[in-house]
Amino acid sequence: MKHLCTTVASIAVASVLAAAPAFAQSDAAGQQADRPAASTTEEVVVTAQKGGAQALQEVPLAIQAFDGEELKERNISTIGDLVSSVPGAFEGFRQSNGSRFYNLRGSVTQNGDSPIGYYLDDAPFIVTNFGIAPPVRFLDIDRVEVLRGPQGTLYGQGSSGGVFIFRTRDPNLKDFDYAFEAEASQTRGADGLNYGVAGAVSVPIVKDVLAVRVSGGFSRDAGWADAYYGPFDGTPDETGVNVAKNDDIRVVALFRPADNVNIRAQYWKFRPRQGFTGFTASVNPPYFQNTAGQDGFSNGDFTLYSLTATVDFDAFTITSATSQLDGVFGINIPLSPSGSFSSQFLPSMFAQELRLNSNGSGPFKWLLGASYQDGSGPQKNALTLPAAVINADNDTLTENYAFFGEVSYELFDGKLVPLVGLRQYHDDRAFADATETLPTTKDVTTWRVNLSYLPTDDLTMFISAATGFRPGIVQSRVQVQSVTGAGVPTGVTLEPESSTNYEFGLKWRSADRSVNVGLNLYQLEYTNLQTSVTGSIANVNGFANFGDAKTKGVDLELRWNTPLKGFNLGFVGNFNDSKYTRVNPIVAAAQPLLRPGARLTNTLANNFRVDMGYNGDIASGVNLFGNLSLSHSGDRLQGNGITAPAYNVMALTLGVRYGDYELALIGNNLTDERGPTFVGTNGPLSGSGPTPRTIGLRFRVTP
Repeated sequence: MKHLCTTVASIAVASVLAAAPAFAQSDAAGQQADRPAASTTEEVVVTAQKGGAQALQEVPLAIQAFDGEELKERNISTIGDLVSSVPGAFEGFRQSNGSRFYNLRGSVTQNGDSPIGYYLDDAPFIVTNFGIAPPVRFLDIDRVEVLRGPQGTLYGQGSSGGVFIFRTRDPNLKDFDYAFEAEASQTRGADGLNYGVAGAVSVPIVKDVLAVRVSGGFSRDAGWADAYYGPFDGTPDETGVNVAKNDDIRVVALFRPADNVNIRAQYWKFRPRQGFTGFTASVNPPYFQNTAGQDGFSNGDFTLYSLTATVDFDAFTITSATSQLDGVFGINIPLSPSGSFSSQFLPSMFAQELRLNSNGSGPFKWLLGASYQDGSGPQKNALTLPAAVINADNDTLTENYAFFGEVSYELFDGKLVPLVGLRQYHDDRAFADATETLPTTKDVTTWRVNLSYLPTDDLTMFISAATGFRPGIVQSRVQVQSVTGAGVPTGVTLEPESSTNYEFGLKWRSADRSVNVGLNLYQLEYTNLQTSVTGSIANVNGFANFGDAKTKGVDLELRWNTPLKGFNLGFVGNFNDSKYTRVNPIVAAAQPLLRPGARLTNTLANNFRVDMGYNGDIASGVNLFGNLSLSHSGDRLQGNGITAPAYNVMALTLGVRYGDYELALIGNNLTDERGPTFVGTNGPLSGSGPTPRTIGLRFRVTP
């Protein structure tokens, strides 16, 4: 908090929130072209390029935008639900409902900084050296923007695969408004009902000048996995042990002292909690075994403070974004006969970004910025076995800064637009434990070159080359000992992992906006890959840099608002071929899966999703809406040599609206698919898989 307090005064004087005016436009475009009820003439607006509001069709990036109401209609309430709608995105690891790991177009790992950048409005969500996604629920989300491919110029470290940006709803400066929803459902095999309530209230304190919005909710999902104190014998000792709870509260104040000044202060707290973890010993039936009667858990508690301010001038806009993230989360895994593994994290990160971007209709556009971060990622790790107790408490300290900029120029009345960007990053990072502190210093330069061609309002094509990087993993001495004992060279700190992406993109829509097509062809090259290595000490694995890899892929997006009024079809998909191109011979000898020409581990070969949606009036004042989807996740070769099989998940939303009221039937995993997203070494079905079939009702009031 010390950094936050010292910057509040200067920011309040010199800056303001660009998101407020930008998303006033976004709200006007809320019934966007992607949605079943969309007007085909309104434009989708995004702010991902940090230069102000921009029409999605014109952005020369592989980017998607999801409106908050669209997410509701498709029953997408978490990042885990969302990734099936993003080409090349997948969940690679799930410790619990509050500790999940994702990737875009690449290999997933649970250690090190995240390969995806996550932003809650303008505040980065960074857990140093442990790349979990924010456990945010889409309760009061205005829009989610997803950028695929390296975004190192504007978003810096931890964005080598892409960026997720979650834009929350602003307070209403003019009128009082509110929203409420309640949900109840039943999961197959669960001991009881799942239920949750949520709401939001916005109050104008001084009309057109100051308003406050408060939103939050609580949910409880009944447990559906059983526990065995010893090996599985068909008669559980406890049932429904993986109960999950999640609650959050968000308070945001919007202050507009002048037409060109906005200040937005936000407090956000979320607490995901779960009995045991996502790693069941089997997915059909789901159970935990050899717990010796001990309780497992995976709990989290995160608090985010942010202050964003912008001031608009005729020629340029100044934006300042300050944030402080504090959290505690961890797991406890029982081990028979009387052991356990406990890992607790206490991350803290202060972040400050200041940027200027050009305004106006002139052909020359520019953006300049600087960022600073100061944080730590303490870990308390303990492996308790009958014959030994191994403690590996440590901390990862980081203090970094960066300078970045992008410039573009519109040629031939804006039909041809070259763009170049550059970012210079400096990181002082250190590993610290009870014995000593080992500092490292890294300087990284990332760049972006883009040429876009916009011959009409309905066609955008671009070619680009861009780089990104992920800071080196920091690991304990016990992990180093275990990995080197297996014959793989490594150290406490690894070298950064870098990526270079070459891409061709095309966005086309018909003149009446009824058909939208997106196509992206890319080649993504990784250097100094960091990967998990099976260690020589039981239950202690580690990490190493070992070589390079190349991924060639295709993203495809299709949306058709059919001639049948209110009915639309959608498809998104990714198909890629990923292989190692260079591997350290010592590593290849110790880890046979890691060899030149071999398939990249922990990377999907393909994923796709098909949606059928309807939204239309069926009687005076009565609206019917629905969405049926099929999501496919391709197989994945894991680091242990076992292939996690492909699987499909079906979901349904079917509801009616009358005035301010809405009632919907919701169903997830309708076919009760048990295919795992992770396969362990104890059997072909061990690991975590989709939640069993869940069917319920959701009631909403949205004046």
